Amino acid sequence: MATVTFCLVILLSLAIALYSRRGHHHQGSRDFFVASGQFGGVLLFFLAVGETYSIGSVLGFPAGTFSHGTAFIIWFLSYIVLAYPVGYFLNPWIWQAGRDHNAITMADLFRHHFGSRAVEIAMALNAILFLIPFGDLQFTGLLAVLQGFGWPVPTFVITTVAAVTAFFWVALSGIRAPAYVSILKDVMMIVAVVAAGLAALLASGHLPDVRQAGQDIARIRPTGREEAFAMSTVVLQAIGFCVAPQTIAFLFTGRSRRIVRRNQVLMPLYMLMFPFLYWVADYARRSGMPLHAPNDAFMAVSLTLLPGWVNGLVAAACALSALVVLAGICLAIGPLVSHNLLHGLSDRQQRYGAQIVIAVYLLFSIVSAAHASGLMIKFNTMYYFGVTQAAPGIFAILAARAVSPAAVVAGLVAGDLLSMGLYLGDIDLGGVNPGLVGLVANALVLWGGSRLLPSRALVPILHRAGAQAIEAKATKGRSPLEPWTL
Repeated sequence: MATVTFCLVILLSLAIALYSRRGHHHQGSRDFFVASGQFGGVLLFFLAVGETYSIGSVLGFPAGTFSHGTAFIIWFLSYIVLAYPVGYFLNPWIWQAGRDHNAITMADLFRHHFGSRAVEIAMALNAILFLIPFGDLQFTGLLAVLQGFGWPVPTFVITTVAAVTAFFWVALSGIRAPAYVSILKDVMMIVAVVAAGLAALLASGHLPDVRQAGQDIARIRPTGREEAFAMSTVVLQAIGFCVAPQTIAFLFTGRSRRIVRRNQVLMPLYMLMFPFLYWVADYARRSGMPLHAPNDAFMAVSLTLLPGWVNGLVAAACALSALVVLAGICLAIGPLVSHNLLHGLSDRQQRYGAQIVIAVYLLFSIVSAAHASGLMIKFNTMYYFGVTQAAPGIFAILAARAVSPAAVVAGLVAGDLLSMGLYLGDIDLGGVNPGLVGLVANALVLWGGSRLLPSRALVPILHRAGAQAIEAKATKGRSPLEPWTL
């Protein structure tokens, strides 16, 4: 019964992807990649959440809690919570910059602001390099979910079917397909997490001892090195959370700055799922449930406590979480190649070129999941090292700083090489996250370049955004303060 339920949900997702194509049979590249900036609050919200709460959260949070206890919970939730206020202020400005520059990708912002092809290429290559491991991660999580069903199907077949499904979504209607499917995915995921959490809670017979948890927290005595690593990692990931290439591309799908900001206010509602995931991990730990790996905690509890058809829904929700993120990564990498790296392509060639790139990327992810998963995990650890290096340049764009293109590229290279060198060389700087060290070096190089050049007579994006909003509202007889409220 679980298999039937699982297959029905996946077929429903394909039907939804087909429905998302309605009225958009002849898409241009801008509509294909960022929906021509037409998404309202609902679609933008679910698309953004689809990237935020992936299969990594559903499997990773119980796994980390099972293995490391309260200390992991504090770190995991801290960077997510910090990312929300950062995004509340930063994301509307990035959206405004994208609208002013008619941008499709993050690299477009750098090309238009700095007027440099070299900066565009450097930012595109940097984004692609650090996005590559994400495909392998999604397939690994998907296999961890499905292996409990004992299907007599080779893992290569499962990953191939998953890749074909993700490609089918993307080829049908571009970014619209994962946005629409995200609604189904999130509803299913909430049902799955709540069902597994409540089942674990009922099976244990009592709520976890909050007093004991508080005592556990009080007994945590981290060393200075551990504190430095935790705090620097929280800051690094909170910034990287907001400037990741796929996050910026999703912001460009929004219809207005107001919608982007309002979504940041609503997104913390999804934090409600973590108590249920904690109950799952607590039950797995207290019951002495044998696990092949910590990542199996969520599905092991589900398979043990829930009826077959519900397990089908749980597995389908996890699978959709992986596929939505996979489709989003594909739609970030595709235009970075066909739109930014390969200049001179026509609108149609950009769209079809991106589909070819996506197909190659999915094939690479299938092979790496089968033969190089360990290497991809190491590269995935460095994800925030790389994507966060875009932050100094983005702040320069928002503030309209006149920075030499050479300084931007030099800062990016310095940040990447320093952070990866420290990590791969296992060089300890008092516990400070190597990615944050690289980010500071990047900012210093870029700042030094800006000091050597006079500022241009440009109005910063963040000031221009406010002025435009005030003027627009004033013409309608509304309060000039209203654009910055919800």
